[in-house]
Amino acid sequence: MDKEEFARRVQDRRKDLYLAALSVVRNTEDAQDAVSEAVASAWENLHKLKDEKKFDAWLLKILYNVSKDMYKKSRVFADLSEASDAFVSYADIGNVEFFDLISRCGFDKTTMRILILRFVYDYSLDETADAMGVLLSTVKTKYYRALKALSGMEGLK
Repeated sequence: MDKEEFARRVQDRRKDLYLAALSVVRNTEDAQDAVSEAVASAWENLHKLKDEKKFDAWLLKILYNVSKDMYKKSRVFADLSEASDAFVSYADIGNVEFFDLISRCGFDKTTMRILILRFVYDYSLDETADAMGVLLSTVKTKYYRALKALSGMEGLK
């Protein structure tokens, strides 16, 4: 993957990366920093990516690791529903609500990645399992448990 292709693919998903980071760090400044740091790290380690079809999942994994480290260091919380006004022009409001919802559910990192790859990146469950390097049965179990948890949430009924 050359520099132009890398930049295009990152730019195409920049708002989704931002929202994914926001769902972990829960404040807008750290989310922006996490995306920048993750993209820089991905560029530096691009030679380690063995399959370009797994780029989105690989970048998302880097982003979650960076975001988790920032969250542990800062512990500054924000209500994501209030934060949505700050970046409504930057992101699709449907995605803002989606990331807010999954962050409030307390899903583990793997489940959040599965949901993001499925609903934001439009991966099939097979593609998600392949991209994450986990068994399809694991993806299906976590996916259907998450859907059940989401269907039981107040406000979705």
